[in-house]
Amino acid sequence: MPDRAAAAAKTGATGWSLERRLRRRLLVALIVLWLLGGALALAGMRHETAAILDSGLAEVAQRLLVLPREALGGRRHGHEHDPDEVAVRSAEVGEHEERVIYQVFDHEGRLRLRSHQAPLAPLARQTGDGYFEQDGWRIYALTRDDGRRRVLVAQSLADRHAALARVGGWMLGPLLALLPLAAWALQWVLARALGALQPLQRDLAGRAATELQPVRADAAPEELQPLVQTLNALLGRVRELLEAERLFAARSAHELRTPLAAARAQAQRLAVETNDAAARERAHRLVAQLDRLTALATRLLQLARIESGVALAREPVDLAQLAQLVVDEFGAPDQRSRITVDVPPKPCSVEGDVDALAIAMRNLVDNALKHAGPTARVAVRVGPRAIEVCDDGPGLDVDAVTRLKRPFERGAQPGADGSGLGLAMVETIARQAGARFELEPASPDGRGLCARLRFD
Repeated sequence: MPDRAAAAAKTGATGWSLERRLRRRLLVALIVLWLLGGALALAGMRHETAAILDSGLAEVAQRLLVLPREALGGRRHGHEHDPDEVAVRSAEVGEHEERVIYQVFDHEGRLRLRSHQAPLAPLARQTGDGYFEQDGWRIYALTRDDGRRRVLVAQSLADRHAALARVGGWMLGPLLALLPLAAWALQWVLARALGALQPLQRDLAGRAATELQPVRADAAPEELQPLVQTLNALLGRVRELLEAERLFAARSAHELRTPLAAARAQAQRLAVETNDAAARERAHRLVAQLDRLTALATRLLQLARIESGVALAREPVDLAQLAQLVVDEFGAPDQRSRITVDVPPKPCSVEGDVDALAIAMRNLVDNALKHAGPTARVAVRVGPRAIEVCDDGPGLDVDAVTRLKRPFERGAQPGADGSGLGLAMVETIARQAGARFELEPASPDGRGLCARLRFD
């Protein structure tokens, strides 16, 4: 079917085709059964035709057996007193191709009548009555009850075989000629039958990734109802798992932040209350480590939330508004002064989850501020169905660009700090949002880095 072929080509599918397999196997079965039926019919036809031809030989023999004596001819002219000289009469119907030849003998075994192509010697050497095959002839012998006349009727076996071949050809020829038409009809029937699956395919293909409601059971034929029920059960389990993941992420965020915040407060209090300079320094280092642990826990919880499919949701998102809101979060003077925003005057709307895209944008801006260098400038630009974050830092080589998309991979910028999860989260969000995440140099000379989300 064209729709399924186009879908397979689009997705690069290389699996087997149910329609082709059914068509091939049914066609082979049809040919085998057709030939078997034809062979059986040909065998039956040969038997019946042979019986009819034999019946024809017997009918001719019976008619010759009751011919009047005058039809068999008399003594030769001029030999009336010679009892051994008997005239042999041939059938006087003109020269023609004979399918059946015959001989009539009297009680003394003398040939009295024959067809014009029959030999003078007896066709059968047997003395009994019945059917014989001899010297390429099918012969029927019949003798009168009083023994005064014997008839031999014969037909060439070659003629018989040729006749049977012609009849078989007329019987099997049209069947074989109609075989391509049968193959086309079989393909058409299978295409129409499998076309009943198109509503189910369109229902699933037209869904967003977050639409996990059950498939309509009446959209599939009765034979596929167990498959549809299994699919619905699977969708239900996936929906429950996603909800459980999201609930776990939300609860874990609260449970982790509270003790970390309490530990940070205690460390700060210790730094204020202690008079020991060494203890105060250790308390400040503990606060820094707790800040780093809090940031790492936040990133891990964000990653868990993203992996649970939060970015699969679809709603209109204005990229220009999103970029402005994310940049406004970086309110520190040393950060805000290094960021520029370039957005179009008109809204640039895409389909996605605003929270997930905000996480991606925040990670890209934060990554540029941390790893491009303390004096590098960061530009946030919004274009038609795309948003990018570029810096004028030292840039990265191709191998590093590919490596940084994996979790817990960090750049080699001296003094930079990070968890190694930011770009991995952006890659996951882009995949779930139906966008492409691209990393490339910001300038032709290889300096700087541009991180871009492009929505197809």
